[in-house]
Amino acid sequence: MKRFIYNIAIAAGVLLGASSCEGFLDKVPTDSVVAESAMVTMDDAKVAANGLYTELMYYSMYGTHIPYLGDVRADNIYPKDMGGTANTIYLLDFSPTQTNYFSMWQGFYNIIMRANTFIANINTLETSSTEEAALRDDLMGQAYAVRSLCYFDLARLYGYPYLKDNGASLGAVVLTSVVSPSEARLPRNTVAETYAQAESDVAEALKYLSRAKNNGHFNYWAAKMLQGKIALYKGNYQLAYDANVEVVENSPYRLVPNDEYLAYWSRVCDDESVMEFLVTADGDIDSDGGFYTIYHNLWFEASNAGKSLLPTKKWRELFKDTPNDVRAEMIKYHDPETGVIPGQEFYWLKKFVGNEGGTTFRQNNPRLFRITDAYLMAAEAACHLGKQSVADNYLNAVRKRADVTAQDVTATVDLVLTERHKEFIGEGHRFFDVMRTGGTIVRDQSIDERDYAGATRQVIDWNDHRIVLPISATEQTIYPELQQNPGY
Repeated sequence: MKRFIYNIAIAAGVLLGASSCEGFLDKVPTDSVVAESAMVTMDDAKVAANGLYTELMYYSMYGTHIPYLGDVRADNIYPKDMGGTANTIYLLDFSPTQTNYFSMWQGFYNIIMRANTFIANINTLETSSTEEAALRDDLMGQAYAVRSLCYFDLARLYGYPYLKDNGASLGAVVLTSVVSPSEARLPRNTVAETYAQAESDVAEALKYLSRAKNNGHFNYWAAKMLQGKIALYKGNYQLAYDANVEVVENSPYRLVPNDEYLAYWSRVCDDESVMEFLVTADGDIDSDGGFYTIYHNLWFEASNAGKSLLPTKKWRELFKDTPNDVRAEMIKYHDPETGVIPGQEFYWLKKFVGNEGGTTFRQNNPRLFRITDAYLMAAEAACHLGKQSVADNYLNAVRKRADVTAQDVTATVDLVLTERHKEFIGEGHRFFDVMRTGGTIVRDQSIDERDYAGATRQVIDWNDHRIVLPISATEQTIYPELQQNPGY
């Protein structure tokens, strides 16, 4: 898979034409951001906007590493065997000298610098109709939304949870304009300052984005969910509530019904998906038309499947008392008595079955926002605000979609978090949900024999320095102004 990985300074230099290295400006237009002199038509602008999304779906980001860091660090998924990147993430065995998970920092800055260039140039385009003017506004809104997402994820991955210390820890380097390499050499801002930039960007995006569906791209509703998610992570429960209620009540998206839930995972941009990244066989991905990704490693019903990740006993037992929950049907067992794949009689997760009409089980669209998340974020915020009836209605809507026999419950934050635990396995939410709320991840092999990190019982909380990633030694050598995270 070809990816474009540079440090901040090099990315800035490429955008200014100051680098002789091949970069995203040298690629074919479907994956490039054109320079000011080249972005002269609305077609150029659409091509440039498309290029903002490409790297987000790669293995180094939402294709694998971000879901790994959200699920494998948590209590949803663990490696079947020791070894590899998943094992490093599961053990929280991070070191600044390792490189197999540092392309996220570089990748986010590739996208940020592309967005900065796009925003600086988009208003220079002349439009000849109200339709073109609306398109120009929408594309500008997309650039702001993508940049907001990048800063939010940089804060989540490289900084401590906001509510731990009100954002006082180290976050990202906030850059919002096209800069020279020397101008990019700045120390890291705080998490609070990084969140503030993400908030500002998404608020700006909402001024311009279309409310129409726009598969594979940010629209108003996806940006509204991002705004609500940022607010929830900050503890701004009123904004989290308002944003997500607006999506639930007014957007064109829906919870797929119970009898469609399993089929939903093979559908492309179904009405439940507010935003998903589009993976196609003719896209800029692996030459075999698929991703060597988390989906590959979760899959088991093919000779070329990765078969290296398993759903945890804790996750499986969430459904112990609810046998009618449709999500329990995603748990598959290789029965040793039937001889199915001898020697591999494990519990597997059959959730990401591959895009309908795709050529491989590895070809799944990473789902960034589902309306289910809007229901549960609104329910959680409503619990904090004392809006009990709303919290009850939204939580029970998700519960009853999953299990038509479920009885109503009175919503609490803990029940909402449990529902999120059940719902979002493999989508990269769980670790961040636990850490942002000050919870704990417990590893204990005496409870689950496959939980080998718990050979000596571990309790991981937001005081553990390993919950944030280190800045790579390579990046610090090139960019010495970057402060290292404590403990590394």
